[in-house]
Formats: sequence, C-alpha cells, structure tokens
Amino acid sequence: MRTLLKWIVYDSAESNFASGFINIFVAILAISALISSDWILIDDQTNSTLIEPLSEFPGAQKCERLGTRDFWSISSFGGFVEKNGKKHTAFRTEDRVLWDCVTPLVADLFYLLIALCFVVALTALCAALLHVLAPPHSFLAWLRRNTVVEMCNMLLCLTACAVSIVAEATIANLRPEASVSVGSGLFLLTLSGLQSFLSAVVSLRHTSKIQKARRIDNQRLLCARSLRSWRDMGRRSEDTRPIVDFERYLDSASAASVEELSVMPKMEETI
Repeated sequence: MRTLLKWIVYDSAESNFASGFINIFVAILAISALISSDWILIDDQTNSTLIEPLSEFPGAQKCERLGTRDFWSISSFGGFVEKNGKKHTAFRTEDRVLWDCVTPLVADLFYLLIALCFVVALTALCAALLHVLAPPHSFLAWLRRNTVVEMCNMLLCLTACAVSIVAEATIANLRPEASVSVGSGLFLLTLSGLQSFLSAVVSLRHTSKIQKARRIDNQRLLCARSLRSWRDMGRRSEDTRPIVDFERYLDSASAASVEELSVMPKMEETI
C-alpha cells in the first residue's frame, strides 16, 4: 500500500499544467486522426470503379478516399479477371466494395497506422498525468524531467507519417490514371507530433526554472547560516579561544622547525 501511495502522491511544486494541457490536445489530435476517413485522397476522372462489369457487384462504390476508419470493421479481399486478362482487386467491408484501391499491403499499412495513432493517444494521456500529478517516484520523475514520453510520441508520429506516405505511393501505383494525395489524417498526426515537441520545450523550461529557484533558495540558506554562525561567534568569543591557541601552537612549531634547519649547517662547520 505504501508503494502504491508513493507512486500517486501529488507534488504541487513540480506540477506543469501547461504541458499537461498540451499533451491532452495531442491525444485529441491522435484520436481525430484515428477516426479520420481522409488519409488518402483519390481523384479519378475516369470513374473506373463503377464501369461494367464492376458496378454489378452489390455495394460497389467509387474509391475517392481512404482512412483508418475504413479498416475498423471486418473486411476481406477478392478479385476479378476480365476477358482481356486485366486483373482487379476487391476490398469488401460490411457495407461497401472498393475496386483497385486496397491491397493486403495497403491494409497492413493502415492497420499499422491505427496502432500508431492509438499508442500516441495513450502515451500523450500518460504524459499529461505525469505533468499534472508530478509523482515524486524516481523513475516517473526521470520520465517527466527528461521529456522521454514526448520524444517517443514525436518518433511515433514521424513513423506514422512515413507509413502514410508509403501507403499513398502504393495506391498511386495501383491507380496510375488517378491523382493520389495525402489527406487530413496525415496533417492531424503531424500537428500532434509538433505539439509533442512544444510540450517537451515547455517541460524543459519549467524544469530549468524550478532548478534555478531551488539553487537561489539554497544559496540564501547558506548565506543566512554563515552570517548566523559569525554572529554567534562574535557573541561568544570564548568559544574561539581553543582555535586561537591551536593556531599559535602550529605557528610556534613551524618556527621551531625552521630554527633547527638553520642551525644544522653551523654544527657541521664546527665539527
């Protein structure tokens, strides 16, 4: 029980509400990216996904945008080969079918994006709790003061951006006749990474201010103690007599040793 209380003790002097609110905003951005359907935008003027015979399939829709939200439900893959040998790939969900838009590789990339967005949101909430509660436990304090969680979030956001660009390039290869570009989901996660960087900067400034204030307080305490000790010494001069006598003894002993050294050459001359 004591160990648990040690981990959840609140320290108001170390609390950093600014970084806490920024990390909450980071979590909101990551969740918004997680539920977005606009990670990849596809502008196809030929409308090739609704021409015969592809439009005969129930639920067939034009593939205009893709996002992490499209991969929440149960899905499956299928295919179709035309008489001229042209192959088509079908991505089936509960309510629609997308042609020549999603492959197993693209699906795996979006599943990875879902995992990254979830981890970013979770770690951002943990960072917010660390900055607001500021537990004094050594490991948690090390995480907070060195902005380890924020740096991890920045790396995760950078990885998610790279995965999104790879998915965009893969879809562009599938649809060479269409214009494929990244959407708002990527920008939301990029903004989340920038906010994590801002939180790290604010946290480091807050830590440096606290250390500077404590250093000044320690200097004041040391000065006050030294002045008090000198004042007490002036009031009780008898306490300094043993020290003065000891210093006189050391001076006399050093003078006697010098005289002995100066006398030794004269004794050798007389011999």
